Amino acid sequence: MVSDGKMSPEDLKVCRAILAGLVSKERSKINFLFLEPVEFSYFPDYLTIIKRPMDLRTLGENLESGLYSDRGEFYSDAQLIFDNAVLFNKGRSDSSWVVGLAKKMAKAFKREREKAETRELGAAISEDISVINKSKYSAALAETAKPEKKKKIKLKLKRNSSAGELTNIDVLAPSSSGSVEKDLAKPTGDTREEKSKPQLKFKLKVSKKSKEGAEKLEGGTNESNAVAAEARKVDPPMKNKIKLKISRGKELPKGVSVEDNAVINPSSNPTKLPKEDEDRSSKEKVVEKQFKEKVDKEENKTSKGEPEKSSKLSSAEKSSKSGSENASKTCVVKTSPSISTSTVTDITTMATANFAGSTMNAFRRAQCYKVISSLKRRQHANCKWFLKPVSDPKIVKDYKEKISHPMDLSTLSSKLDRHQYETLAHFVLDLRRIFSNCLQYNTDYGDDFRSAAVECFGCAEDLLNFFVAKHESPTVVYPNLLYCWEKCINAIDSLLKVKNADDGHQTAWYFLQPVTFFCSGSYPEGYLERVNKPIDLGTITQKLMLGCYNSVGAFVADCRTVVKNCKAYYADRDDGELFVKRAERLEESMEIHLGELVMFDRSPDGNEAKQKAKSKCMAIDKPSKSFLEDIMRDLRATTYTDRVAKITESGTQYFEMPVDTTLVPDYLQIVKNPMNLQAIDRKIENGSYKTPEDFEYDVNLIFKNCESIPKIIFIQNENTRTW
Repeated sequence: MVSDGKMSPEDLKVCRAILAGLVSKERSKINFLFLEPVEFSYFPDYLTIIKRPMDLRTLGENLESGLYSDRGEFYSDAQLIFDNAVLFNKGRSDSSWVVGLAKKMAKAFKREREKAETRELGAAISEDISVINKSKYSAALAETAKPEKKKKIKLKLKRNSSAGELTNIDVLAPSSSGSVEKDLAKPTGDTREEKSKPQLKFKLKVSKKSKEGAEKLEGGTNESNAVAAEARKVDPPMKNKIKLKISRGKELPKGVSVEDNAVINPSSNPTKLPKEDEDRSSKEKVVEKQFKEKVDKEENKTSKGEPEKSSKLSSAEKSSKSGSENASKTCVVKTSPSISTSTVTDITTMATANFAGSTMNAFRRAQCYKVISSLKRRQHANCKWFLKPVSDPKIVKDYKEKISHPMDLSTLSSKLDRHQYETLAHFVLDLRRIFSNCLQYNTDYGDDFRSAAVECFGCAEDLLNFFVAKHESPTVVYPNLLYCWEKCINAIDSLLKVKNADDGHQTAWYFLQPVTFFCSGSYPEGYLERVNKPIDLGTITQKLMLGCYNSVGAFVADCRTVVKNCKAYYADRDDGELFVKRAERLEESMEIHLGELVMFDRSPDGNEAKQKAKSKCMAIDKPSKSFLEDIMRDLRATTYTDRVAKITESGTQYFEMPVDTTLVPDYLQIVKNPMNLQAIDRKIENGSYKTPEDFEYDVNLIFKNCESIPKIIFIQNENTRTW
């Protein structure tokens, strides 16, 4: 420990290297549970068992903020992460598998620690050698220059049993010239056979970098001492490697096979790869072979007319292949990890496939603006949660992992401003995603965010019907919702409150996200062979709220498929008993509520609800003339003070009259829908505004037009000023 209580640079470097190894993508199969702090809301009893929580992110923050005085404290906290996981999950039927991951990570921590400390030791030794004074170094070289018997490097070559016994080949250590003398020891046996045996010719060449330090080998000659004298002027010699080049006469003896350009390190004996590396290499080959077989199988299915499945490897999947030795028992790379993104793409295609004719135009874009502004005003208390992207650092990472297509009202408006919506249907889908994402992420029963999302979603649908669908009727320009979508949401909510009998945790937890979410982005081994249609409650929520279901039966079938898939995959597996029990418990509650939903759909009440949904249209009162005139009066009362000239003038004087196109010839090429305050006055007088949103849109249009002009030109006339 250093005197000032801060970690030394050497310790800090070692700790950073260890942490980088633990959070690397190569270990994504086993480190994903330890990257972030434990969510206590899911485990209410966690703090009663674990007195000091720790995770890899907190470990890194503590390291960088200087909370550790030495590497020992860092090691203690790192080990605590995995000890906590074992202590909390040991003996729990639903999370005992976490213990296996924790033990693997503990072993990985040990390996990373040994690796980092070995590198540090090697660097320290090199530094010590570099500071040896010149006299000691000269004495060491002089000692090696004493005349002694030349040291020989013995190479044993095995012959075929029919060719004779072993032949010992003695090779002298390299001289200063970089070449090595050779001497073939006479084999025991009859000398008459010796003449007929082909001779091996050896030429050993010292590598360029090591030639400077060649005289460190014993048995150096006077000529080599001269080279050593030159070496004293530079840094101490590096470890020398001798490249062995083998040429032969007519043929090699039977049974002898030596690779060309073999590398021999005279300072150490040749060794095998560590057993761990051999096992890792073999496992990688097995996983790679399985993956290739899977790809070939899917390609064959595609060629026969079956739906095509992605076989391209993303960068994340390639890294997961390289670290496949750390994969858990049930998580082996089989498909692309970006399954949630492809699912969202499929849902979008499904929802917009029949609405290519709803091309966005100026009128439709104006109606979309009115929907957004009206929603903000009518749901101002709830809409505050949906105005901007999710940015809370506590949840943003988890949010992005669960939600593949984030959306909010500000992003929605920006895309409208930039004309990024090709069709009206795509705008409607993004508007609906704002609230469906909220339901998909916030899965606690009774969560206030869920009720806020449902209220805003219902209001948005009413506004879409009023401002868009009514003007397009009888043409349908965006996907309609299931008439009883609220009852379907209630059925899903009823599943969220089901608890496990043994631990009290949410039974639906493992069914709320795609299977790939829980397996680090990939399907479990053999999953797609048993499950034809992967589905989860989160995806069902998205499909319901985006208008992908045309009937109650389709919604009910998907809900039942969630349970069916779990049973199909885990029914006969040793590690599947827990999941099958959860599925059966969920199924009991599911069948009750789905049965009620089916009965309602077939009842007279259901038929009546269908008819009401078709003719449903909200009523918006027409604003009074005096109300709008008061707003215009307040608007004109605003003033503007120039910061430089210190002149105060009316803030609306440049927006009173139409732009003079003789002064700005290209104005109408840039602004397609001109607007000014006097035109608004005339429309108020004529009673043209049927809703407050119509009036609000025209006022905002004035300033949007101004912002769209790349350069503003002010011109002073006798009576008016225009731009």
